[in-house]
Parts: sequence; structure tokens; C-alpha cells
Amino acid sequence: MKNALIAASICAALAFTQTGFAQAVQEGKAAKKEMKAEKKVAKAKELKSNAATHKGLEVKGISDPKTRMAKAEKKMDKAEKKEIKADSKEIKAIAKAKKKKAAGVN
Repeated sequence: MKNALIAASICAALAFTQTGFAQAVQEGKAAKKEMKAEKKVAKAKELKSNAATHKGLEVKGISDPKTRMAKAEKKMDKAEKKEIKADSKEIKAIAKAKKKKAAGVN
């Protein structure tokens, strides 16, 4: 949530200048991706702890601890992919800003 507030304030500040609008959009997208990644990591950790402690509904052969742990691991893999995408969005935004600065577009 803290990241969202920071990103929103940066976006608002950059949105007032026409040249910085595209940069603000990029940073907003990066912040959104990062929030989604954090949410997925939290969900995966919750599923993993539930599987380890046998919390929740268990149906024999369908949702036994082994199957639930596999599901949690899949969620964690997807969360890691989201984190990588968030990082790439941030890097892309920084590279775009540096490219504009080098070209003297600002």
C-alpha cells in the first residue's frame, strides 16, 4: 500500500508536466505490477502454511497436504514471475527516462 501511495504521488507530480506524462504512466504500471506480485506472494505463503498446518478443508485424494503444497508452490512460481515483470517495468521506465535525457527531449 505504501508503494501505491508513493507511485500515485509520483504519477500526479509527473502528470502535470506534459513531457513527463509517459514517464508517469510507466511508473504507475511498474507500481501496479509490484503490488500484484506482493499480493500473489502473500497468497502463496498463506496456502503453503495452510497445507503445512492442515488448515482448511481437506478431501482425500483431491486436496491432501501433498497436493495442497504443490498448489502453493505453483502459486509461488507465478508470484516470482510477477515480481520479475514488475522489476522489468521499473527498469524499462528508468531506461526510457535516461534515453529521453540523453536525447535532450526533456
